[in-house]
Amino acid sequence: MPRLPVDDFKIVFRPSVGVDLAQYNDGELRATAVANSGLRFVAADEDLVCTNLAKNIFTVSTSCTDRVANYAKILELTQRGKKLGFHAYIALPDGARAGIIYRAWNGESPQDSLQELRRANPLLPIVQARDMGCTSRSVLIHFMAEELPPSVKMFGILYAIFNFRTNVEVCLNCRQVGHQRDVCPLPNCLTCSGCGQKHPQDYPCTPQCVICGDAHKTGDRACKQRFQRAFSRLSRPRQRPQQEHQQEQPEFQLEKEFFSSIDNRNRSSRFKSPGRNRSSRSRSPGRNHGSKGKSPGRSASQSRDFSTEPEKVSWAKQASCSCCMLSDAKENSKIQETIERLMRENQELKQQLALVLERLGTLTTAPPASSPPLSISPSVIEPDMAAESGTDIIDSSPQPAKKKRTERPESLEDNCKSTSQKIRKEQRELKQKVDLRFTQIAERFNKIESILDVLVVRLESLPQSPPSPAPSQP
Repeated sequence: MPRLPVDDFKIVFRPSVGVDLAQYNDGELRATAVANSGLRFVAADEDLVCTNLAKNIFTVSTSCTDRVANYAKILELTQRGKKLGFHAYIALPDGARAGIIYRAWNGESPQDSLQELRRANPLLPIVQARDMGCTSRSVLIHFMAEELPPSVKMFGILYAIFNFRTNVEVCLNCRQVGHQRDVCPLPNCLTCSGCGQKHPQDYPCTPQCVICGDAHKTGDRACKQRFQRAFSRLSRPRQRPQQEHQQEQPEFQLEKEFFSSIDNRNRSSRFKSPGRNRSSRSRSPGRNHGSKGKSPGRSASQSRDFSTEPEKVSWAKQASCSCCMLSDAKENSKIQETIERLMRENQELKQQLALVLERLGTLTTAPPASSPPLSISPSVIEPDMAAESGTDIIDSSPQPAKKKRTERPESLEDNCKSTSQKIRKEQRELKQKVDLRFTQIAERFNKIESILDVLVVRLESLPQSPPSPAPSQP
C-alpha cells in the first residue's frame, strides 16, 4: 500500500462480511464514496483513495476538515447495482504512539476517558483514549510523541504506562493472515476455530496456529509470532548529522567548577557491564583432591562445564539493558558537549569584557591636548617702530603676497574644557555599552542556570542499572 500524505486526514472504510474489494477498482470506489458523501466532484478533486487488499479495506485521504465529517457518515456504497455495507472511522494521525494502562477502566465512555486524561495531564499530547473491553479493564492511549511518558494521571490515580504491541491480524474464516474475520471477503464458513476443519463441536481435535503453524490455538500466549514486527530502535539507532546536533546545543558557556556536581552524578549513574566473579571459577580444595565416590575424570568434566558454560540472559533482559545503556550514553554525551560549549562561550565573553575594560582605562588616563604656542609676526611690529621714530622707512624689497587671515587660536582653558567634555561624553557612551553588555551576560547566565536545572532533572530521572545476579558457586 503506498504512503498517503502525512498531514491529511484518513477515513478508513471496513466492508461487511462477504464483500471482496478486489473485484472493484479504486476509481469505482472513489466515485461512489464522493457521490454518497454529498460532495461535488470539483470540491473533492484533491482527495485520494487507496485500497489495501491484504486487509480488505480502502482509505480516503483528504486535507479538508469539512469533508472528513461527510465521509465518516457513509454507511453503505452502491457498486454495480449492489448495496454494500461499510463501517467508516477516522484513523489516527501518523506518528502516534500507543501506550496502555491496566486496571483503569470503570465503565467510562471513550469521550469521558479522553476528556479526563486531557484535563489531568495538560502537558501530554493525548489524541485518543478508549477501553480494551470489560474483561481486561485496560485503557489504550495514543500520544503524538516519539517516546511514551512514564506515567499518566486519571481520576486522581497515577498509572504506569506500558508499550502496546499490536497483534497480528488473523482471519479464522479463511485461515489467512492480514485481515480479521469481520472483513473477510469469503462467505462465513462454519469451521473449527482451532484446527480449521469441519467436525462436530464435541469432537477432540489438535489445534494449529495460523501464524506460526505450531500445535496451539491461534493467537495464544505460547505463540512467539503473535505480535507485529516493528522497526527496532535498539539495533539501528538513529544518527543525526553533526550540524543538526550542534544547532540543538545552547550557545552559552560556563566554567568547569559549575559542573562538578553534575560530573559526579554522571560517573555514579553510568551503567557498568556485569562482570563475573573470578573467584567463583577457582575450584575448592576438596574437589582438587577428589572424592572416593566419584572418579577424577567425571569431577574434572563437571568443573570444566561449570567454568566454560556461558551465562544465559533472557531476551527481555538484554533488550532492557541495551535500551538503558543506549539512552544513558546518549544523555551523557549531550551533557558533555553542552559543558564544553558553555566553557568556550564563557572564555569568549571574558576576553570581550577584558578588551572593554582596557579601552575604558586608556580613555580615563589620557592627558589633555596641549595648545600650540602663540607666534608673533614681525610684520606687526615694523609699522609701530616706524611711527615712533617719525621717519619713513623705504623698503626696497618686493612686497610679499597677501596672506589669508588666520583665525585666532583658542586659549588653553577653552581647549581643556572642550577636551574634558569630549572625554565625559565618551565615558558616558562607554558606560552605557558596558552596562548593556553586563545585562546581556546576566541574561545568558540566567538561561544557563535554567538549562543546568533541566539537565540535572533529566539526569536524576535516568533509570538505574539493575544489579547483576551473583554467579552460582560450582
